[in-house]
Amino acid sequence: MRPACTTLLPALLLAFALNACAQAPAAPSGAAPEVNLGGHTLALVNHQGRCALRKADASLLQLDMPWPCQLSPGRDSGKPRVEQFKGAQIIIVSHVQPDPAQPGRCDSQFQAVRQLGTRLEPSILARGGSCSRGPVDQKNFVGLFEW
Repeated sequence: MRPACTTLLPALLLAFALNACAQAPAAPSGAAPEVNLGGHTLALVNHQGRCALRKADASLLQLDMPWPCQLSPGRDSGKPRVEQFKGAQIIIVSHVQPDPAQPGRCDSQFQAVRQLGTRLEPSILARGGSCSRGPVDQKNFVGLFEW
């Protein structure tokens, strides 16, 4: 890991932890949350207890976090947020679970996923202690990738 990455990751985790605590709207019962990325619809699904994105062709991109997960919401719409950066479209998937040993703290994990051309690429997994399920800053979308 490059020295810049060792200082960037803690800053990103802190920024994620300090974001607003707005709740994302729940998906309709039984419906998989969906997002349009690069003209393709992706559904967030439970795949053997892990979070995964299912493409229209039924192929899966398994993520590095347990189910249940959610798509990061937009600030105003509540719909899944898609960021544009250097020709890529990026989403964030997060898992937040209360920590029973530490009331008021959570085990939070998030992973960005970018679409470059026809390829989906997951970022590294970021971890934190925030219970926030609301919108996150743009740096969380782009900072977990090498550009």
